Amino acid sequence: MRVDKMDNGKQCSDKNKSKALTKFLENQKLRNLTYLGKSEQKRLIGKDNTITPTPTAQRIGFTAVTTDHQMHLMIDSTVHFLKVITNAGNGFDPNTGIFRAPVSGLYLFSASILSLAGHEVRCEIAKNGDVVAYIFSGDNATYSTGTQSVLLDLVQHDEIWIKITNNNDVHVLGGGWSSFIGVLISQ
Repeated sequence: MRVDKMDNGKQCSDKNKSKALTKFLENQKLRNLTYLGKSEQKRLIGKDNTITPTPTAQRIGFTAVTTDHQMHLMIDSTVHFLKVITNAGNGFDPNTGIFRAPVSGLYLFSASILSLAGHEVRCEIAKNGDVVAYIFSGDNATYSTGTQSVLLDLVQHDEIWIKITNNNDVHVLGGGWSSFIGVLISQ
């Protein structure tokens, strides 16, 4: 019979190791790990029989859409997305239209802007006030949608928003037709 030492210094057999592992995980409030198979459990147990829990990533992401039409916007105006569908991590502020990174990491952002028929909308995805990428929406005859996506490496408290860049009485359609999303990909 094989006998090993757990991290508390007590000796236990292979049979008792599984029981000790389960009890340890329950005591550490890591119950979700007790559902792992033997091979997954072995990956969590180091050569010295210490248990190394897998770190859990923070859930950060938002989806917000426009509600009312935003009419007569001028250069440097922020597009507001007042209807928040998801705001995991509470990084998006619908009152300002600005996402503030709760943690540093790699984020994916995307925005779609619908313009009024016969009008242009030129805007940008801004990071701390600097342009990252442009969005153009416009057509002489019908409504038009412009979309842009960017992958950004942010530090905590960096700010991302959608900002108007043209100065000719811009109209952004509401009613959920324009949207802004962001999600933490990795830390």
